[in-house]
Amino acid sequence: MDDLLNKSDINLLAAEVLQKKTYYDSVCHPTYYACLQLMSYKLISKGISLERQRQITNSRYNCHSHKYLIEETTKLIKFDSCIDERDYKKAIKELKSKREDADYHEVRILPEDSQKCIELANNITRIIRSIR
Repeated sequence: MDDLLNKSDINLLAAEVLQKKTYYDSVCHPTYYACLQLMSYKLISKGISLERQRQITNSRYNCHSHKYLIEETTKLIKFDSCIDERDYKKAIKELKSKREDADYHEVRILPEDSQKCIELANNITRIIRSIR
């Protein structure tokens, strides 16, 4: 179980190294997956095994594992307001969009965009870590 937590932490560190090395296009991928790995870890800590996560993804989320992780962990977060929840969902959407741009589209990620990905991921993981 702790492997996912460790992978999440390592991906955030890797993103910072990539940023310093000016590999801006490569920063978005590990920041996004750091969040997903932490989400999966938190679901495991709530008693939902990886196998059960796969089953739920297949049966209820039409095999969309990212959507499953995002929606199910969002339900576990105690937000102070609707605005906080909206901002959290917006941050995840923005991070996912940057990761898709970096991985699949013919656009270059600018230094400020990759830095924003690191900031978004740090904020998202801070919120996910608040799940008890």
